[in-house]
Amino acid sequence: MKNILITTLLLTLPVMASAQLKVGIMSPDDVLDALPETAQVQQQLEEYIQQRQATFQNRYQGWIEEMTAYSEMVEAGELSEAQQQREEERLTEIQEELNSLQNRIEQQIQQRQNELFSPLLVRVENAMAEVSEELGIDFVINKESGTGDPIVYFASERASDITQNVIDKLTQN
Repeated sequence: MKNILITTLLLTLPVMASAQLKVGIMSPDDVLDALPETAQVQQQLEEYIQQRQATFQNRYQGWIEEMTAYSEMVEAGELSEAQQQREEERLTEIQEELNSLQNRIEQQIQQRQNELFSPLLVRVENAMAEVSEELGIDFVINKESGTGDPIVYFASERASDITQNVIDKLTQN
């Protein structure tokens, strides 16, 4: 039994060794930058961010004005201790609401970014899969991460960079 297992392994090793995997590399950022829709999506996102920031800025400016008015009344001696305490509590509540609003706005911006870019990313993924099938590539590795640090630290000249193929696939319509 042991001899049969060893013989089987010896016979299958050359077959497994000859079945090499083909790996390609791609820069998703370059692909997205090549799509005209990306600029439109970025513009929509920027407009949304400006709108949300304006909402926050208006509320924040109102709070600053209230803080200034409160400080002036305290300096002028117009408020009793009890009035000062109530006003400080009210202003602290407003500050907490502003912090909460800022967090909600950040989440809304992230959600909007995902909504806008998701269809583009699906298109890129589908085109990458088609190009990989056409070229017989088994794996595609990201050329660099979102932080600019490379994911692939070495790629020989034989590595298939399919970035342009994916761009061509997406822009040939």
